[in-house]
Amino acid sequence: MKDETVFDAMKSSVQTIAFIFSCFSNLILIFLICTRSPKRLGSYKYLMIYFCVFAIFFSILDILLQPYILSAGPGFIVITEIKDTFLGPFGETCLLSSLCGCFGCILATIAIHFIFRYFALERKGKLRYFQGQYLVGWLMIPGLVGAVWTAVTVYFCAPNEITMDYSRQLMKDHYQIDLNNVTYIGSIYFLKDKGNGRTIPNKFALLGMGILFSIMISDIFPRNQANRAHSLYFQGISLSILVYFAAKCYTRIKTLIYEGESSFTRNLQKQLYKALVAQASIPMFFIFMPVGLYLTLPLVGIQLEVSGEIVTFVYALYPALDPLPIIFIIDNYRYAIFDFLGCCQPRNRVGVDDEPTSVSRHISNCS
Repeated sequence: MKDETVFDAMKSSVQTIAFIFSCFSNLILIFLICTRSPKRLGSYKYLMIYFCVFAIFFSILDILLQPYILSAGPGFIVITEIKDTFLGPFGETCLLSSLCGCFGCILATIAIHFIFRYFALERKGKLRYFQGQYLVGWLMIPGLVGAVWTAVTVYFCAPNEITMDYSRQLMKDHYQIDLNNVTYIGSIYFLKDKGNGRTIPNKFALLGMGILFSIMISDIFPRNQANRAHSLYFQGISLSILVYFAAKCYTRIKTLIYEGESSFTRNLQKQLYKALVAQASIPMFFIFMPVGLYLTLPLVGIQLEVSGEIVTFVYALYPALDPLPIIFIIDNYRYAIFDFLGCCQPRNRVGVDDEPTSVSRHISNCS
């Protein structure tokens, strides 16, 4: 076991605090969803609970592995000190790779939320595809996407001689980490030709990264409007679908005012949309953007050791921050928190299950 450095102490503190706050905030949100949700949410509340449970799982996995996400010159390496357990070397590699699989799960879960919101706004009876066995099918998609990410990571990024030879001395000099005493996954995109010293691409590593990025940003759109829900089951979830349905939701909300919808309905739909956009922005800024830069900068010849250190800190904050938009944007949940804290005394407030003629009676005055 290596001596603890300042970086080690900071990393451990951030990951521990994030774990505690994540469990606390997500459990509070689950309680609010179960006890204070508008009846109109329907099966959407199950998707919200699913998101909370996944965030807690992500936090548990993070505190268990306490990974180092580090830059390895023209590549990357992710390290955990879990070693020589009953899982064996392959099981330990799979466990560490499942952290990468969680990134795929997050993207798929957010996309499914936007699909549900659009179906709810569209009002063409498609919410039946989120009931019963269909709902179970939707909830299985993030797990399947995560399993694919995990399998690709295990196959292409498992410990090998190339990563070991290139990274061994680098990790020892900069982080006092002996790769022989840890479990790691990683890839080196470019190698030095031993004959002439020229830089050559590592085709195997580049193929693996290409597959992961294609899963995330592939242009996947169902062609048949009538069979959209069914086809999504089999075509997968991508970033393009997330953006597509987010834009459709925004456009649809704008048209509600012209269709005679009540102020209450418009207000509730806007709250849910704003909360979902805010909730989707957190993993974008705390996971996908930093991790994306961390993985792609070495591809274009930019080698920043600090990029891995930043990712080590910021990604751990995601599950702790993710529930906050829902709690503080949705009126019912925000009022419940204010009432509990005694810091706000709402006046003329009505329950969301009673449709009012104006949203003004939902506005509370905080002294």
